Amino acid sequence: MNAKDAKIERLEAGRIACTVSFSAEEKAPAEEKALRELGTRVSAKGFRPGKVPQEIVREKVDPTALLEETIRHLLPGTFESLIREHGIQPIIHPHVEAVSKNPLTLRVTFVERPEVKVKGAGKITVEKKEPKLEKKDVDRMIEYILRKQKKTHVVERAAKQGDQVTMDFRGEGADGKEIPEIRANGYQVIIGSKTLLPGFEEKLVGLARGQETSFSLTFPEKYHAEHLANKPVTFHVNVRQVEEVEQPDLTDAFAQKELRMDSAQAFREHVRKSMLQQEEDIERKRREQELFDLLRKATAVSLAPELLAEETRALIEEFRSQLTQQNMQLEDWLARQKRKPEEVQKDFEERAKHRLTLRFGIQKLIEERKITVSEAEMQAAIEAMLSSLPEDQKKEMADAYAPGQNAYEQFKWQKQVEKLIGSFLDT
Repeated sequence: MNAKDAKIERLEAGRIACTVSFSAEEKAPAEEKALRELGTRVSAKGFRPGKVPQEIVREKVDPTALLEETIRHLLPGTFESLIREHGIQPIIHPHVEAVSKNPLTLRVTFVERPEVKVKGAGKITVEKKEPKLEKKDVDRMIEYILRKQKKTHVVERAAKQGDQVTMDFRGEGADGKEIPEIRANGYQVIIGSKTLLPGFEEKLVGLARGQETSFSLTFPEKYHAEHLANKPVTFHVNVRQVEEVEQPDLTDAFAQKELRMDSAQAFREHVRKSMLQQEEDIERKRREQELFDLLRKATAVSLAPELLAEETRALIEEFRSQLTQQNMQLEDWLARQKRKPEEVQKDFEERAKHRLTLRFGIQKLIEERKITVSEAEMQAAIEAMLSSLPEDQKKEMADAYAPGQNAYEQFKWQKQVEKLIGSFLDT
């Protein structure tokens, strides 16, 4: 195969279709290798495994399998020659299809980075909303922290407001059948904490250890578990223990002894600043997401079907991995969600399109605005990232983030994106 003689078609969306033919002499060495490899799986009377003559192997193997294996041996050199001879810069693995068997002709489709335009990027602005933090919010957080410092002791009386109750409970639907996810043993709740379904905690008032009760409640219309939303459930409760709760007051002495702060006021200010920082972080993430949406909509790019298919596969594999960590298979998730595979495939294709469009738009803006990260900035960022790791892990990670390594380049790209975001949000 002479790469110079290949038919080259430059198509839309950065696609380059190369049609190449192989003479019998060019094909023969690859076919011999294919026969040797396939021969290790062929058995014939009178011959040891792997020692079957090639002419017998050729008779026994599937012609399609032989062709596929032959092509596999031809591809590395073919790719290298085409890329070098025609200056192709692929961004994904090329797609290959056989056009004819005699002579063996292949159509190799490379995908280069497509042409990208980001329209009106200079006019994009994202409104910043100042976080609101009221005194009652700080009081509620302090109350929560103080509850964590509570002390309890068992009492032999009926439960009242503010007591901690340990109980077993289960729930039944309108059909009288138990709902598996509404069952708990040894569950603890402080009456009045409003952590359970509205109305539940009030039903515990007046119950002592060993007493049982049953009552019906309706789940909220917008409950997170949709199959329970706005549904009546009958709860069966058995009280195992009642405890009186002693919750400390926020005093200077308590702040110094238990919270390691100079005073109650110092602790309150610490909580206020922490909550304010959290609100600011949430607002920053909201603005970043809005910016990404605007950049994606402003980006004009034609995506090759091969590129879109690869990105879709990557997203699906990421999702499979997440499900595996939850001890669940994709098929189980589909059954539980009552989704059809083709519906989910379409959803992932749309997500892949959005992700690729945004990625190309960001890359284009980084180049246009000449956003760079110096070596000093990189080293400072890497050191900051590794600072919290134990020494043995720090050395291993430092090697992975050395200049030229994949992790280093990915981290550098991340820092460039952060600078781009800052150019929109911090001005």
